[in-house]
Formats: sequence, C-alpha cells, structure tokens
Amino acid sequence: MGRITVFALEECPHCRRAKSALKERSIPYVEVSLTTHPNRRSDMISLSDRLSVPQVFFNEQHVGGADDTLQLLAEWDKDTSKTPQQKYQDEIAAQPDPADARLKESTDPPVVPKEPLPRDAADNIQLPDGSTITVLDLVEKKLKPILSGQRKSTLFLTTYKHTFTGAEAVQALAKEFNCKETEAVDFGKVLMEREIIQPVGGHAKEFKESPTHLLRLQCYHTPHILNSYRVWNTRVDPDAMAVITRLKKLLGKVESAVTNDEGLVHYIQATQHEHYPIFEEAVCELQGMDLAKLDRNAMIAFGINAYNVFIKYAFIKVGIYNDPFALLAYFFQIKFDIGGHLFGFHDLESGILRGNRNAPYALSPPIPKNDPRLAFMVQDVDNRIHFGLNCGARSCPPGLSYPPDYLKSFTAEGIEEELRIVAMSFAEDDDNVHVDSDKRILSFSQIINWYRIDFAPSNKELPQTIVQFLRGDKKDKLQDMIDDGKRIKIKFLPYDWTTNAQKDGFLPFKKANIQ
Repeated sequence: MGRITVFALEECPHCRRAKSALKERSIPYVEVSLTTHPNRRSDMISLSDRLSVPQVFFNEQHVGGADDTLQLLAEWDKDTSKTPQQKYQDEIAAQPDPADARLKESTDPPVVPKEPLPRDAADNIQLPDGSTITVLDLVEKKLKPILSGQRKSTLFLTTYKHTFTGAEAVQALAKEFNCKETEAVDFGKVLMEREIIQPVGGHAKEFKESPTHLLRLQCYHTPHILNSYRVWNTRVDPDAMAVITRLKKLLGKVESAVTNDEGLVHYIQATQHEHYPIFEEAVCELQGMDLAKLDRNAMIAFGINAYNVFIKYAFIKVGIYNDPFALLAYFFQIKFDIGGHLFGFHDLESGILRGNRNAPYALSPPIPKNDPRLAFMVQDVDNRIHFGLNCGARSCPPGLSYPPDYLKSFTAEGIEEELRIVAMSFAEDDDNVHVDSDKRILSFSQIINWYRIDFAPSNKELPQTIVQFLRGDKKDKLQDMIDDGKRIKIKFLPYDWTTNAQKDGFLPFKKANIQ
C-alpha cells in the first residue's frame, strides 16, 4: 500500500506542524529523521530539490513543506463528500508502495549522540546536615528562592542587582537548612570557596556575617557574560564538538516548547522551562574548552555552532535588540566565556572566523595585537561561514534547516559539504540573491555588502563569486550575463532585523540588562 513520507528534524516546529496536522486527521505517515539519520539528507534534496525541512511526499508526489502540506489538507477538509482519512485511503493508501528507494524507511542504525561524561563526585556540595546536593539543585531549589531578591545596591556609581548582605545570608541559610547561625556561617564560607556566592563591588572575597558586606549569587554576578551561571570547576569533556552539539539540542528543546504554530517563539516563557536552568549550567562547561586543540575545520564548525547557540541564549537571557544603539552594544558588549577567554559576537565572527578582519563599520580589528585569542584565528577565510552564522534576524541565512533556530550542528568532518549546502540554501532565496537578466540587475543581501571583502576585491567581481553558489535556472541566467561581458548592475537589498519572537514574548534589550 502507498504511504506518506515526511523528512524532518527533531525540535523543528515546522516539522511538528506538518506532522501534527496529519495526526489530527488520523492520517498515518512514515518519518525519515534527518536527526538520527543525517545521511538521508541527500535523498531529500535529490527528491525535492529543496534544502529546508520538512519535505512531505504523498507516495512519490512531492507536496512540499509545512505550509504546502497544511494548505493541501485544508482543501481536503473542504471536501464534504469524504473525510481526510477517507481521501488518504483512496488516493494514497490504495496505491502501490513508492518504488523510489530514496523514499524507503531508514534501516541503518541511528546516529546516537555522545553522552556527557559523568560529573566528578567532588562537584556536589555538602549541606549543613551532611547530605550532598548538585550545584544546579542547590542554586535553583535552595539558594535562588532565599537569596535572589530584587534589591539593587549602588557602589562607586555602579548598580548591582540581586544583592544581599552577609548578615542576611546567614539568617536565610540558617532558616532554610534548619541549622545554627555558626553552621550557616561555615556553610556560607563553603559557598564562597566554591564561588557560588561572590562579593560585590570590591568587597573582600571572604564570607562575613556583616550588615555591610555585599554579596550575590554567581548566577547573577556577571550578567554581561552569558555562560556565567556558575564557575565551571569540574570535569570537561575534551570533545568540543560533542559538547556544543548537546547544548544545541538542549536549547532546541526549550525553544521548541515555547514556539507556536506560526513558528514564533515566546522567549520570556523560555526562562520558565524546566530544561532552561539545566542548559544554563551545562553551557558553562565551555569555560573549560581547550580551543588550541581544534584544527581549522573543527574551529570553523565549533565557531559557527557556538555563535548560533549564544545568539539564542542571549535572546532568552538578556533580551532582543530593537534599535541601532542596542544592536551595537549587543554584538560588542555581550560576552561568553570559551576556554577562559571572553568573546563577543563580533569577536567570534570577525576576530576568529574571519581572520581578525574589521567588522562592518568598525575602524579596527576586533582582537588587538598580542591578544592570546589570536592563537585561535582561522587563517584561510571561507566566505561561506556567513551563510551558516545566524544572528536571529529574519534576513539572516536559514542554514541547514528552516527555521534558523533549529540548525543542524556543523561538524569538523563534514564542514565542506555543510557549508556548500548552506551557501546554496542562501543563494536560492530571491530575498538574498535575485537575478534580473532583462534589466541586468543582480541584487544581493546586505550580508554580502557588509562583508564584501570576504567575497571579492570589489563589487564588479561579485557575480563570479556568487554564481558558484547558485544552481538551476538562476545559475544559468547569471552565467549568461557574466559570459556576455556587458555591465551588470549590483544592488543590495534592505535587511530585515525583525526576529521570530512573539509579540510581547521577549525582553527588549538595553545596556542595563547586562550591568
């Protein structure tokens, strides 16, 4: 009998939309998961000539993506002579199985993500009663409820949020753990030694039962550093790619859970998801990464993955840019700790992945001379990185899947093919590359304008570079324009900075959010 085949990725809300629409109508389907069987992506592309997911087939007929599938099912709903389930039986199930081998179910063993290494037993904290607890549970279940009020303290013209005094901490700890004040003081010293509590405003790094000694939890201590929920002082997985892949998947679970049927995300609700604090602690492992062990391909793959993870993390934690001044602060002043080095988004993109070239409108390279971070710089710049990096704006490249929030992880082993795919995906979208052969106008995304030096010495040479990323009729049209030797007019398209955030579902970013 015939069947419906859905090529999909886990955590992709548009894949979920298509599958849910079929389930609601009691229509069965076979899923080909590109998460567990990434080798099947080539089957999907060759069958559909599309790079995004989902791709849905009714027997061997290509229906399209989520919107195409929902539109067809809506037409079925309008047919009062038959139910959608009956139409499925008559038009699909009654037919022979698809003969094309590319539509077969996956039979190879699934790709199993590498499990994280077990934590050191010494990473747990001993409570005053002698029992032990994980750092995560201690912070979330015990300390945040009693030590994370909204008090603000100003010292030397700097405002510190979520502060408390040593005296207040002793009282709160004694009550929470039902212990004597002397035991609470001793426990406070343990928390200070483990850097779970930090002194504020230059106060001595020791725990004092004092009404003037200001403290706050480490998770609030350096708000401009995204992955500073805790100081990572336990084991570090030497496989950097496995770590970043796990982080992407964990963050994807959070985001998928707060994404509506239109693919819009409620980033404020994401902070309340049960997996969000798990991610916040887990991402601190990047503090211990040894970037010196990454070769060029691994650095490119890791750098793109890390950039995309931290953009989405920033959307949740510190808000979303909504004006030009906030945009500048966003990409230069928000930091993340990788291997003990602090990077901003421009540091990672232009400093590391672009060989320390100037960022757009910047007067100097992002990483100064003699900075140790230069040791990780990619020497031979690959302009296709711009099609894998996603800053969260609607005009950003969609990457290896759509929407960009659910990018498949780039890999050191497959980086060449993965960059080839994202380049084609970017260039086939007329909002990024548009060829008007009648008027001899070639229109490009602003990304190519901003980073033109990565693509060609001047605008005149851009067509020869971009044609390499095209295929089909669009490629033929541009190649004909190049071959005839006549002038090609270059235009740059407006850039849409809006995001996939739901209305009233995000915190507007301002510098105060990271101070």
